[in-house]
Amino acid sequence: MARYEETKVPRGPSRRWEVLVADDHHDSEMTPERHTAFDVRREHRVLRELSDKTLREIPLVEAGIALARRHEYIDLHDPARADFRAEGQEFVRPGQRLVARDEVSSEVWEELRDACDRVLGRRPLRRAS
Repeated sequence: MARYEETKVPRGPSRRWEVLVADDHHDSEMTPERHTAFDVRREHRVLRELSDKTLREIPLVEAGIALARRHEYIDLHDPARADFRAEGQEFVRPGQRLVARDEVSSEVWEELRDACDRVLGRRPLRRAS
């Protein structure tokens, strides 16, 4: 008898349903752990003054992910850019550290924006939310 994956699939519509059971143990090994700003705090001047608790609340956008059009991000490598809106054609390059506004609270977002201003030596601007 042929193994399941070796059996031929009949042509045309089939009235049989196939149920696949996921191997959760195997899937958990393949999904990488999501990094936070806490993991890269020593690499970026913007993160120096933020508390460890706050840094653990800031997830980083993973490399290879497409940025959502018109969503706001902060590039930790480029504090002069501060918060920017994505055009929808950008992808996160390996080693690039971005924070998505959708994934942090408004208080944390303001702290990050103010930290970018401090690194650049400019006064924090009053911004409309």
